Amino acid sequence: MIRTDLFNLEAIPGRGKGLIATQTIPAGTCLISEKPLFTTAEIRSNDVERELVRIVKALPKDSQRAFLSLHNNHPGGKEPFSNIVRSNGYPLGASSEVGGIFPNIARINHSCWANCQQAWSSTRKQETAYAVRQIEAGEELTIAYTIGGPSQERKSRLKEFFGFDCRCEICSLPADKQKQSDEKYTRAAKLDDSIGSPKRVKTSPNLALADCHALLRLYNEERITDNRLQRLYYDAFQICVLHSDQARARVFAKRCAETRAVCEGNDSADVVEMLAYSEKPSSHDSFGGSTKWKQAADAVPKDLASDKFEEWLWRVSGGEKVVLIHTERN
Repeated sequence: MIRTDLFNLEAIPGRGKGLIATQTIPAGTCLISEKPLFTTAEIRSNDVERELVRIVKALPKDSQRAFLSLHNNHPGGKEPFSNIVRSNGYPLGASSEVGGIFPNIARINHSCWANCQQAWSSTRKQETAYAVRQIEAGEELTIAYTIGGPSQERKSRLKEFFGFDCRCEICSLPADKQKQSDEKYTRAAKLDDSIGSPKRVKTSPNLALADCHALLRLYNEERITDNRLQRLYYDAFQICVLHSDQARARVFAKRCAETRAVCEGNDSADVVEMLAYSEKPSSHDSFGGSTKWKQAADAVPKDLASDKFEEWLWRVSGGEKVVLIHTERN
């Protein structure tokens, strides 16, 4: 499924070809859902270049043309087919060692403030691209090839692995605003590392949850709406479920499902799984590792104003600023 009614393939000065929105596209819209032309699982020998030539020659002529028209980050090399795959391939899932070529999604260029998210759908067996925020007519569709860290770190990775100098909206900020943005991205990376510490989550859950809340504030300030948001909510869910707080766990599970659905669709297996946890948090493998925050699933408050609900959810004091993004209960 290719929503050609929503975008056109156009030449973009300094960026090769890209996809340009032809009308306003709401967040959560599926733009592309496509099967791979082929996957690396079809490679049968150690001579990868020869194998790729064989695979591509076996494709229909239009598919051959689609593959050969894709960008090569290392032109002029001795392995042109391999380099096209390295430049455009996506794994079939976050932990998969198998990659695939998706010629339409491969046309989506990079931005550090991307408006789309690509993901493998295990349900559809297709790679998908969704709008993660509203996209206006004339705006280029973009995804983030790399995330996290200050601008110079991102630029360095993009130059090394993809061969271009990033001039996106975030990397082209005036020096003073660039410094502010870099400080936030650096802080976000440190918070993410801290949240990922099993020892901290187990022994200091209040601090780990506070880190999640601080990270959410940074994401909100930097207008980040991609899959980093659902990951944050999943981390908060895990902290609460580990310590037997089913009430907060179910709220975070639902928020994780909602934000992930924007990036991957309602039929995403992970969305379905998180919705199930929002109904029964105790079914998660980590549930009950501690009873420090023990609380029943039906203990979610129903009569609090939005700001007070967020204070309850994040376990913050009344004077601390809370992030008001979601107001829906459990």
